[in-house]
Amino acid sequence: MVYLNVFKGTVLRVISELKRYYLNTISFFTIMTMLFYFMVLGITKFGNPANLGESIQALAIGYIVWFTFLGTITDLSWTIINEMSIGLIEQAFISPVGPSTIYLFYQFSNFLIMIPFEFLILIVVFKIAGIPLIIPMSFIITLILLMLQGYGIGLILAGITLRFKRTQALLNIAQFAIIGLLLGDYKGIVKYIVPANGYMKILSNLIEGSSVRFNDWIYMITSSLLYIFVGIILFNYFADVVRKRGEISQY
Repeated sequence: MVYLNVFKGTVLRVISELKRYYLNTISFFTIMTMLFYFMVLGITKFGNPANLGESIQALAIGYIVWFTFLGTITDLSWTIINEMSIGLIEQAFISPVGPSTIYLFYQFSNFLIMIPFEFLILIVVFKIAGIPLIIPMSFIITLILLMLQGYGIGLILAGITLRFKRTQALLNIAQFAIIGLLLGDYKGIVKYIVPANGYMKILSNLIEGSSVRFNDWIYMITSSLLYIFVGIILFNYFADVVRKRGEISQY
């Protein structure tokens, strides 16, 4: 019952934040959509007409993967930075369930709430790119697995933030590191170990009408669960370290 109440509380918190800061939510959605629109205009104006459709489709898939992954890996770290600055972080540590459970539920609540927003942006981006809106269920499942992998990495970065406090530079670098990982040409199982890389290729193949092999499903599920598992372990470790050192707050 205690854990159910914690989960309900974190869900209500995420919803309240979206409602309270609705201007930020609307602005973020608008800016991300306009950014993609201008990218498409640039490709249309300066791209090669012979492969224009393929270029826009590749851009759409890469943009969706980058946008989805960026939010999942950095959101919890920014939340912790904010809570340390306003003095709320201690409340998580004096809770009977502990900070690890609270922030894990927060990640899961964020995951449930953000899925509709992700697919709304997906629909808008696909519409701009001229990609058919008939999305196979395997595409949706792959995108969800990608988000789970991102939340695992997000727990790792959040643990580092909890321990070293000022990680804004690291979080900003992560935005550009994602682009490098997406552009890498990795083969075999390595592309599923490298964050987001294999998932983007699977999503591109699905839009082109290909199916996902059974081995690829196994690799994606294993990779997502592994990142979540490692993220929980490292976050617990850093939470224990700051508790023992008395370094929970910003100073």
